Amino acid sequence: MSASSVAATDPLSAWIERLRNQDMPIFSATLAAIGEVAGDEASPASALGRIILRDAGMTARVLRMANSVFFRGESHRVSTISRAIVVLGFDTVRNIAVSVALIDAFLAGGVRERVAAEMARCFHAAVHARHAAQARGDTSPEEVFIATLLSHIGEMAFWCFSGDVGLRLDRALREQRGAPEQIEMDMLGFRLRSLTQRLAREWTLPSLVASARGDGVRPDSREGLIVAGYRLAEAAEGGWDSERARSAVRDYAKLLKLGVNEVAPVVAAHAKEAARIAGFYGCEDAAQRIPQASRAVDAGADAPAGDAEPDPLAELDVARRIVSLIALQAASTAVLDLALEGAGRTLGADRAVLALVTANRAQLSARATEGLGAQQLMRHFNFLLAGAPRDALTELVDHARIIDVAAGFVPAPGLPSLTRLRAALGDRHQMLVPVEAHGQVVGVLYIDRAPSRPVFPENTQEGLLHFARLAGLALEQSGPRR
Repeated sequence: MSASSVAATDPLSAWIERLRNQDMPIFSATLAAIGEVAGDEASPASALGRIILRDAGMTARVLRMANSVFFRGESHRVSTISRAIVVLGFDTVRNIAVSVALIDAFLAGGVRERVAAEMARCFHAAVHARHAAQARGDTSPEEVFIATLLSHIGEMAFWCFSGDVGLRLDRALREQRGAPEQIEMDMLGFRLRSLTQRLAREWTLPSLVASARGDGVRPDSREGLIVAGYRLAEAAEGGWDSERARSAVRDYAKLLKLGVNEVAPVVAAHAKEAARIAGFYGCEDAAQRIPQASRAVDAGADAPAGDAEPDPLAELDVARRIVSLIALQAASTAVLDLALEGAGRTLGADRAVLALVTANRAQLSARATEGLGAQQLMRHFNFLLAGAPRDALTELVDHARIIDVAAGFVPAPGLPSLTRLRAALGDRHQMLVPVEAHGQVVGVLYIDRAPSRPVFPENTQEGLLHFARLAGLALEQSGPRR
């Protein structure tokens, strides 16, 4: 029987053929080339590099992912694909390239509501699953991350290219006329997860992608980590305070063999990390859809100054949670986000920033922000260091100086200038302390108050330094000297 006659009688095969030949032919060709290289042990790593280098956009994003702390830790910057393969390994770079190509294909197909929602869910789930894999001693947590990211490719491909059929199925699912998979079977003749399994084999994706969507997945297996991550990400969409999300966090804590109080800040950090990674992939819509555990949600519009006051008990509680995470050797991202939360919410600040020095020490850029106007602050806290004239910022990074200046303060002649700082962030009571690791300044914690409010209390600097030191300890623990 020919392939076309099989497709005519098998709806699932018909969809596979349609995606291969009509909707995603360029992606299929790219995957075939990558699969051929990966399947031939005699093929040199340079062959994979040449395939990636054909597409400038893919090259840029693969390098960006390779240089992210998520994949690279704290090692030296990777500037070429060949170097990325040496540092990260052939399989990791191949999987990053496959995921970039797949997301490109969906974006080119015209992302619809369900596609964007599914992408957001998978990015979010992937970070949870990867952390669980690390905590359980998995030999390749990056493979678990990629497999989770691609674990719903059938659903994404269908919603991207389904046209009127998709609209009818979407309507039926929204009306909830029965179990979702039964509705899919009735209307399509197959389940969407079966499409994921077939596409995973068709495109020679990691076997973990298909097996994670099978029946009877064991909770303690690698597939079980993917399922748990996805359930947690899906539950969060109803709000982190919902009973469904609370239950999912309890299950995730049980999977990690930790208490819920210990896992809660980790989960919050995962949501922020997932949004950043989605941005690295170029999926801004998906990044914005990932539900953040933070209560300080900000749309980026100008807002009146807050009136938060220092809370010593909350400060001690956050510090205790950070120490607990460091003792558990949690990912540095979780500690950094919690240190920022402590600076922004317990010291009486209006705004807070955690900024990191780039690996080449040429720039100081915001990694995350808290408080009023957080999105604007993210854009403005970006300072050139290399070649910049001596001022307060270069003194802070080069010599671990502390900056603590009230609104209206004018430096005396000979003191470092505040011009760049004030031009970017306004004339406020501003406090900046260095984050040090391996004997050098690797970042900055910043807080401020609007001029309409009283200056920070005298002991604020001590509290901010404490959070900065804990952040530095986490960075030292996470990787070697840069």
